[in-house]
Amino acid sequence: MGIAALRKVLPPAPFDVAQLQGKTVAVDADNLVWSFVTAMAATAELPKAPDGRSNAHLIGLLNRLSLYAKWGTRSVWVFDGVQPDLKEATLIERAERIEAARASGDNYQAGVAVDEDDLQECRELLRALGLPYVDSPGEADAQCAHLVQAGHAWAAVTQDWDIALFGAPRALRNLTLSTKRTPEILDLDVVLGVAGLTREQLVDAAILMGTDYNEGVSGMGPVKAVQAVKKGPGAPERNGVANADEVRRLYFDHPVDKRFRPKFGKPDAKALGKLLKSRGIDVERGEGLVAALQSL
Repeated sequence: MGIAALRKVLPPAPFDVAQLQGKTVAVDADNLVWSFVTAMAATAELPKAPDGRSNAHLIGLLNRLSLYAKWGTRSVWVFDGVQPDLKEATLIERAERIEAARASGDNYQAGVAVDEDDLQECRELLRALGLPYVDSPGEADAQCAHLVQAGHAWAAVTQDWDIALFGAPRALRNLTLSTKRTPEILDLDVVLGVAGLTREQLVDAAILMGTDYNEGVSGMGPVKAVQAVKKGPGAPERNGVANADEVRRLYFDHPVDKRFRPKFGKPDAKALGKLLKSRGIDVERGEGLVAALQSL
């Protein structure tokens, strides 16, 4: 679902990053890696390793981890697993946008794709730093929400407010050094209370507007969707959404790894240095981050 539509239903509040001191956050890895690679591509040509491949994903991850350490915050990283069949249309649309950008010569839009090799190197960096990560059996959003619900993290970190549909009690957005974007928090209980909605009604409103798993109803914006769900259960079905129950199950019973417990280990300086050197990144950057992480 478009983030603009969801913001109108669940308006976030400004967030003071000083509140992160001593807390642990669960980070949607795929979402965040893509966001900071995109941010780099918007201002300059992406940095490259000796083999010609971009190393922006690793530089961005180092920068983000350094920022979290500066704030006194520990992080658990969550990677996407198998995507639901209902998301196929969304994934195809994204791939088509990239191909269209390549065909038109739009190198920025075409060049910001993050592939599995990039994500695997991010995992390798996290391991070398002794930081925990988990490969979710399904969507990373759902796993992040579970980690917060289970008390393993204080909040989820993502650029996508759709995480509220998975029931994340708290979600944070715009945790960067950029002054162009204000850090935001979405406290689910607070915003649902203000909107006069239950989580069940929120999910139904999202289904009416359209999610990653369904197209939604033509002409159904935030105001009409909220009005519809407040008339009683079954609003999506009344408006012709045939697979509403299937979509609901993805938000309320999404596969997550409930056995995972974040464990913070000791950095492996040798492995870290080897990785950074192979990707053309100054080893001293890693050494400085190790010192910062050890102080947490």
